[in-house]
Amino acid sequence: MSARKKQRKNPPKKKKARVVKDPDPIIEEPVVAKKQSYLPYVVLFILPFLLYGASIAYEYVLDDKIVLSENSFVKNGFSGIQDIFTTESFTGFLGEQQDLVAGGRYRPLSIATFAIEYELVGANPAVSHTINILLYALTGLLLFKILSLLWPGRRKWYVGIPFIAALLYILHPIHTEVVANIKSRDEILSLLLALLTLYFSYRLIVTRKKWLLIVTPIIFLLALLAKENAITFLAVIPLTLYFFTKNNIKQIIKVTLPLLMAAVVFIIIRYQVIGYFLDSGKEVTGLMNNPFLGTTVAEKFATVVYTLGLYLKLLVFPHPLTHDYYPYQVPIMNWAQLGVIISLLVYVVMAGYALLKFKKRSITVWSILFFITTVSIVSNLFFSIGTFMNERFMYMPSVAFAVLVAYWIIEKLPTLFKKAPKLATGVFYGVLLLLIVGYTYKTLDRVPAWENEMALNRAASTVSVNSARANQFMAYSLYKEGLEVADLQDRKKIYDEAMQFVDKALRIHPTYPDANNCKAGLAAGQYQMDRDLDKLLDQFYAIQTRRQVPFVDTYLEYLDGRVDKTMMSNFYRQLGTELVVKGNKTKGNYYLLKASQ
Repeated sequence: MSARKKQRKNPPKKKKARVVKDPDPIIEEPVVAKKQSYLPYVVLFILPFLLYGASIAYEYVLDDKIVLSENSFVKNGFSGIQDIFTTESFTGFLGEQQDLVAGGRYRPLSIATFAIEYELVGANPAVSHTINILLYALTGLLLFKILSLLWPGRRKWYVGIPFIAALLYILHPIHTEVVANIKSRDEILSLLLALLTLYFSYRLIVTRKKWLLIVTPIIFLLALLAKENAITFLAVIPLTLYFFTKNNIKQIIKVTLPLLMAAVVFIIIRYQVIGYFLDSGKEVTGLMNNPFLGTTVAEKFATVVYTLGLYLKLLVFPHPLTHDYYPYQVPIMNWAQLGVIISLLVYVVMAGYALLKFKKRSITVWSILFFITTVSIVSNLFFSIGTFMNERFMYMPSVAFAVLVAYWIIEKLPTLFKKAPKLATGVFYGVLLLLIVGYTYKTLDRVPAWENEMALNRAASTVSVNSARANQFMAYSLYKEGLEVADLQDRKKIYDEAMQFVDKALRIHPTYPDANNCKAGLAAGQYQMDRDLDKLLDQFYAIQTRRQVPFVDTYLEYLDGRVDKTMMSNFYRQLGTELVVKGNKTKGNYYLLKASQ
């Protein structure tokens, strides 16, 4: 038999393809595929416009007036940009630096973009909303690009970790506040530029192109000028390079040093502008800007740990959502409460697992470290951030959550059913479909809350029932609505509803200045309709014994000479005596003098 016939009869055995048993450990240098489909980019770009397109027609709400619609520097257009970069971020709205929140605020980049918008198109919320959506879409694309570098596909793009992670990130309902609220462009820009810094840092360590040494720190400085949260990428970037490349620690440090220099430059600029680093030396006495006012150290940190647990809960199950977690929507906690203990245990387990498995360079460990690092700066653990928590604070940490979920769905979950391939496939697509449908529905359901002030306050008042701020804002929105209603019966119904909300706000926080002012305005408005002087004076008495409201004195002067003098004299005498007893002799004597007159 000829050699050729022998070869045909006994062909050489083909080598079996190497099977990767556990793709979790990151042990190989990623190689980017030369040909890549444009379809995932198209899908990820269009999706944010489908989810948030309705917001283009929405109005300015909440803090938009601080950074845009009522900001004097923004209204100066191009000529206001210098002031934006050389003053504290509230100055353009307040007129001067007042240090109302702990640590101050210096986030000029997003405000500068608003000034550019104002110069080109004036006050146009539709343009601002469109830009927010566009930037959000670009963030999703960049995230997919970075993850594609870190995990070159062994699968079709639509079932690969990079695409699923980017998809889940874009769909996640916890991002609605960031995208639908114009003010939160600082969050979007900060993450977008921080991810771009990560991308160029990766390219730098892989390609060694020197121009990247200049570009990368400049981009990182811009990320910090958008919002200081980007500083956490000083840890995220070296961690990522360590986990996903074969470079040694020395090479990673060389790439990170220029970023550290950019951070130092930012800190110096910030210090020069606002005059201090973290503490202005002024005590923040307003409860709305210092939610831990009056708490013990133990209560403060128990509450902080509890809020960290709430963040995890909202990432896993994003319902209900609200923009208002002010006192006391999050209750003051202690270390004996179950919620605090569970939250602490979860974080201890997460941190312990990451430390024990660190050398294995697993995707799970990287995700945990990414999350803990980026959540640390908004946790209240190391310095006060002026509020218990906010959903927008999860915008950056949720990157890690999306990656971790995508990895476990795609790689880990099917292995639990490896003896039943069809069942494994069914579980894979079932869980993925559940998340996609659930996230999409919740996002579309949440976006309309940002249509206008009334819609936002109405939505918050149904969720943040224990927030003095949410109840007060709802009351004030109703008060303004009532002013525009001509029919007295309709106005009375509106004011009666508003009074219920403001009374609830005052039960939560009796000395709340805004709530007392609103209560006074509503009381006067009701008096204009019912002429019930007894009720009005009772309401004014309650207000002035809690907190002095100038409007009350103004309105009392209006009443003097127009209503029964005996009733007014008795009111002044009773109020003055009460204030003197409480130690406010100056104001008490003022009312007693009014009584004698």
